[in-house]
Amino acid sequence: MNRTTPRQIALNVVVAAILGATAGVPVVAQIQQRPIDARGQAQAQLDPPARVGRIADLSGHVWLWSPEGGEWINAQRNRPLTTGDRLATDADSRAEVNIGSTTLRLDGGSEVEVLRLDDEHIALQLHSGTAAARLRSRQAADEFEVVTAEGRFRASRAGSYRFDREDDTSWVTVDSGEGVFEGQGSALTLRPGQRAEFWLGADNRAQFRMLELERDAFARWTADRDRRDDRSASARYVSPEMTGVEDLDRYGRWDQSPEYGALWVPRGVAANWAPYTTGHWAWVQPWGWTWVDDAPWGFAPFHYGRWVNVRNVWCWAPGTRVERPVYAPALVAWIGGSGLNLSVSVGGRPAPAVGWFPLAPREVYVPSYRHSTRYVREVNVTQVTNLTVINEAVNRPRDGRFDYGNRRYPGAVTVVPASVVTSRLPVGPAARQWHDNRRSADARAPLAGLAALAVAPLAAPTLRSGDPRVIRPPVVGAPNIAAAQPLERGGRRGEERGEQRANPGREAGRGRDGGERRAERPAQPVPAPAPTVIAPAPAAVAPVERGNGRREAGLSPVDRQRAERESGGSLSPLDRQRAEREAGAPLSPIDRQRAESESPSVPQRRLDAEPRRQSQQERVREREAQQAARAQNQAQQAQQVQQAQQAQAAQAARAQQAQARAQSQQVQAQAARAQQAEVRAQAGQAQAQAAQARAAQAQAAAQAQAAQA
Repeated sequence: MNRTTPRQIALNVVVAAILGATAGVPVVAQIQQRPIDARGQAQAQLDPPARVGRIADLSGHVWLWSPEGGEWINAQRNRPLTTGDRLATDADSRAEVNIGSTTLRLDGGSEVEVLRLDDEHIALQLHSGTAAARLRSRQAADEFEVVTAEGRFRASRAGSYRFDREDDTSWVTVDSGEGVFEGQGSALTLRPGQRAEFWLGADNRAQFRMLELERDAFARWTADRDRRDDRSASARYVSPEMTGVEDLDRYGRWDQSPEYGALWVPRGVAANWAPYTTGHWAWVQPWGWTWVDDAPWGFAPFHYGRWVNVRNVWCWAPGTRVERPVYAPALVAWIGGSGLNLSVSVGGRPAPAVGWFPLAPREVYVPSYRHSTRYVREVNVTQVTNLTVINEAVNRPRDGRFDYGNRRYPGAVTVVPASVVTSRLPVGPAARQWHDNRRSADARAPLAGLAALAVAPLAAPTLRSGDPRVIRPPVVGAPNIAAAQPLERGGRRGEERGEQRANPGREAGRGRDGGERRAERPAQPVPAPAPTVIAPAPAAVAPVERGNGRREAGLSPVDRQRAERESGGSLSPLDRQRAEREAGAPLSPIDRQRAESESPSVPQRRLDAEPRRQSQQERVREREAQQAARAQNQAQQAQQVQQAQQAQAAQAARAQQAQARAQSQQVQAQAARAQQAEVRAQAGQAQAQAAQARAAQAQAAAQAQAAQA
C-alpha cells in the first residue's frame, strides 16, 4: 500500500534519475568495488589505512564482532575499529565512536557495520536501530555515507545527521547540513530541519514521505555531547583529525617545552605510573598486536606521538602538527622472545615472558606489518623528518641493539608472561607482581643487557571462521549454553529483527581472572515439538423429529440451563421461542419443566433485575451529570475567553485614545511654537524698521547741519 498522499507528493519533489551505472548492483557492493584513485593504488596494495575509528564511550552492554575468535565479544573503550568491524548495542545501551573529527553515536538496540574505513572514505551500514553522526568539516562530509537496505545517504555539508532503521524502513533526519538519499532509481535532497521516511515499493523502487522532526532522549543526549566536544582547546596543539583528541582537555593539561614543543600531562595517574601499563593487548587486523588502554583518554597518546620523561613526570609529545596524522597500533619497542631466554617466575612457575617500553621523541617507529617506504615516512613524520635516519632504522637488524631513551627510566619497561598478552588479559596485575619479585638492582641487571625488538616476539593468534550475520550477539541475563553452535542461515532479516534474540550467552564483563571475557556463541535453536491437536468431540444432542421430516438438533439440557441462567430465571415464551428457533427445534415439555425447576422463579428474576436497573439508572444519571459539568466548564471557559478578548479590546481602545491625545498635544505644541516664532519674527522686523527710521532721521539732521554750514 502506497503511504504517500497526493499532497505530500506535491510538496516533496523526488529528483528521479536512472542510475545506469549502478542499476541492479547492491549499494554495499558498489562501495566495496569503488576504485581508489591512482595516487593511492600502489600504497593500497601494501599499507594499512592511515586512520581508524575508536570506541570512545559506552554504557550498558555493547558487543563487538571479533574476527579473531569468530564471535561477539564485550566491546571495550579505546578498541580500534576498521573495515569489517560490527558494533551492536543491547536495549537501554549506548555507544560513541570517533573517527578523526567525525563522531558516530548509537542508541540502544542498534547494529552498525563498517563497510569501508580508509584514507579516502567512511562507509557505514545501519542494519537496525538508531545512529547519529556529527560531521565537523566539509572534507569529512564528502567522505561520509551511511547505507541501509533501502538506499544510501551521502552528506554534502558539515552538520548533524540521524539515521533510523526498523522493519524494512529507513528514516533520515538532517538537523543541520545537507545531503542526498539515493534509492533504486531515485534520489531526494534533504536540507536542515527535514526528516524523511524511505521504503521499497512493489517495483523495488525507493518510496518516501516527509515527516515532522522528533526530539527524543537520544536526540537530547547527542546534542549535549556535541556541545561538550565543540569546546576543545587541544585543537591548538594537534589536528582535530587525530582520533581521540576530544578527551585530552578533560583529563590533562598542556605545557610548552623548548626541546619537545607542546607537551600534554595526564591528571589523576599514580605516582609510579608509566605509559602502556594499564590496559591489555588485542589482535586487530591488519596491524597485529594493538594496545587498548583503560584510561578514558587513552587513545591518541598511545597511537600517535611519543612519550618523554620530564623531571620524573611522563608527558606526551605529539610532535609536529600535521593535518591528518597516521595511526599506529602501539608506539613501543619490545623485549623478549624464546631466542633471548627471558623468563619470569609467576606463582612459583617459570613462564616465557615479553616486555615493552614507550618510544621517545625523535625515535623511529618501525612497523611489524606489511608497509611501503612512504608509509614509514608518514607514520614518523611528526617526530622524524630525516630520511636517512628513517632508512637506517628500517634496515637495522630487528634483533640488534639500539640505545632507546626511555628504557633507562624506572618503571618504563613492562614485563608480563606471554600468555597475558595472547589471552588479552590486563597487564597491570602481572606487571606489578613481576616488579615486586625483582626488587634488587642485581635482579634487574640482566634485563638491561637484552636487545630491544621492533617487532613483537609473539605469534599471531589462530583466527576462527564465523559469520556475524548468522551468529547474533548474546542476550544478557539469559542462561548459558554449554554447546555453542552457529545458527542456520535463512529467513528474512525482518523476521530476525522482529523476534526476540534467542541466543543466550555469558553476562557482559570480565572473567574471574580479570581479563576480557569472551561471550559464548549462541547455540543452534532446537525446534520445539509440535503440539498435539485434539479435535473437540461433537456435542451430545438428541435429534428431534420435525414435522417436515428433517432431523435437526435442539438445545441440550446444559445449553438450556445456561441460557435460562443468563436470562435470570425461567424462559419467557418469547425467549423460549427464540432459543428454540436458534437451536432448530422446540424444547420438549420435560426438558422445559426440568430447566424451569432448576432456574430461579420469575419473581426472583425480577428482584434480581431490579438492582441492575437501578445501577444502570445511576450510571445514566452520573453520565448526564458529567456531561452537564463539562458543558458548564466549557461555558465558563468560553465566558473567560470572551472577557479576556473584551479586556484586550478595551485596552487597545485606551491605547488608541492615548495615542490620539499624544498626537493632538504634539500638533498643538508645534502650532504654538510656530506662532511664537512668527511673533518673534514680526518683532524683529519692527525693530529693524525703527532702526532704519532712526538712521534716516540722523542722516537728515546731518544734511541739515551741512546746509546751514
